[in-house]
Amino acid sequence: MTKMSDECPRCREYAANGSSYCGSCGRALGHSGSRNGAVKNSRRGLSSVILQFACVIVVLIVIVELITLFAKSGDVFSLLKDVELPFFLLVPSPEIVFSIGILGPQIYWILVIIIIFSSAVFAIWKFFVETEKNGGLSEPNASENTAFFWVCVSLCAMLTIHYIIVFILTNMLGVEVTTPDFGSVTEQVFGFANAAVWEEMVTRLLYIGGPIAIISLIMTRKIDSLKCLLGGFGMSRTAVLFIIISSIIFGAAHYSGWDNQAWKVLTATIMGLFFGYVFVRFGLYASILLHFITDFWSSFDWIGLGGIGIILAFLLIGFGFVALYYILKRIIGSKESIAGMPLFKNGLIEDK
Repeated sequence: MTKMSDECPRCREYAANGSSYCGSCGRALGHSGSRNGAVKNSRRGLSSVILQFACVIVVLIVIVELITLFAKSGDVFSLLKDVELPFFLLVPSPEIVFSIGILGPQIYWILVIIIIFSSAVFAIWKFFVETEKNGGLSEPNASENTAFFWVCVSLCAMLTIHYIIVFILTNMLGVEVTTPDFGSVTEQVFGFANAAVWEEMVTRLLYIGGPIAIISLIMTRKIDSLKCLLGGFGMSRTAVLFIIISSIIFGAAHYSGWDNQAWKVLTATIMGLFFGYVFVRFGLYASILLHFITDFWSSFDWIGLGGIGIILAFLLIGFGFVALYYILKRIIGSKESIAGMPLFKNGLIEDK
């Protein structure tokens, strides 16, 4: 058994989960215990390995979506010439608060592209660096502390939950499920890319990062508390509360945009929970990336690869059952359950 006297705070957690390496410091870990414990760890280890290979597939999906984004960006740039671009807040229905014109929309579009591209590159780079450091894709839990791993887990879980709900509604309850007309391809490219950035700012940043930053500022009187606006401060019971509130607002905001279909409120609320989780744990860039991958799935249709997009969707739905198992095993009876979380956490003060 590896000596634990000089371990980092996460070594024992990774050892208990069956990892051969600590995902935080990279230390090699030994294992001992009962046969039942070994079986339990091996099952969770297998699910993490499966999901790590799923991440590679999602990387390829992101590459396709980014190529499509760049290929269509010129058309969007022309679309935004000499227009007034409105911006909204969710209260909870979308309410326009200001507009920009002249060169503003085109400059904003360039910023959207930069933000999405930077978020994707940074998350993917960190995923491969950390995974390689911790033993590679075949090593259990090698990448579980990376944003991209949880973006992938969340994406697969969301797709599975979404299609289960749609299947029940359409095949068992006879509810008609339709998709609104989002306009031309160029309008969709802008709309979906813009949603990945702006919707994350007016939901996760405003309704999670904002309250946590204010509470932190009051408690610590430190200007560093403003960093909480961008997320990544870690899970706490307070954060869970604001994740739920922001998700309900996010879900309600989709009611009018989806032709007043109540089912979309449910699925959007569930999606908001996943967006909120990656925002709190890793930061705004992670929730933007997850939102972008989800909304930009239509890119396969735009470039004539709709059939491949459908195959990939069903593949990720399969991975989604593994993802849901992995999530449940982490939160049931572990310190990652709500009961095991600190009341408040902001990166400056702990376990308050």
